[in-house]
Amino acid sequence: MFSSRRHGAAGPLVAVAVPVASALLSVLAVGACSGGGPAGDPSESPTTMASATVGANGMQEITVTGDDQLRYEPSVIKAKPGKLRITLRTTGGTPHDLEVRPVKINTGLVSKDQERSIEVTLSRGRYDFVCTFHLTSNMVGVIDVS
Repeated sequence: MFSSRRHGAAGPLVAVAVPVASALLSVLAVGACSGGGPAGDPSESPTTMASATVGANGMQEITVTGDDQLRYEPSVIKAKPGKLRITLRTTGGTPHDLEVRPVKINTGLVSKDQERSIEVTLSRGRYDFVCTFHLTSNMVGVIDVS
């Protein structure tokens, strides 16, 4: 698409590219395809929240499941500063891991109907946890420590 524009009364006619419609279509196409993967658009994935509970030993504990839709349940963990034990349980046929970032503590691969725990000591702040195998499919969660 081109538009003509005249520069000055006696200036030459100049063709200037106006890729507005094609740029808009490109932006829409990229937006529609991003974050998909088998889990679909991350904005369509339900966000679930749960609070860690204090166990008999005084440590905070929570169990997170990884499923075949490449989601964590819960995807948001509320915790207090201190030690937190996270147990990952895989419920479907697709194996997952859980890595707390930026501390890089990882459960290792957890297959169907198995579980594995990690312990982290966290101060106030927000920490991501990810499945390193399915990060491009947006299999992520957040630990909110307050």
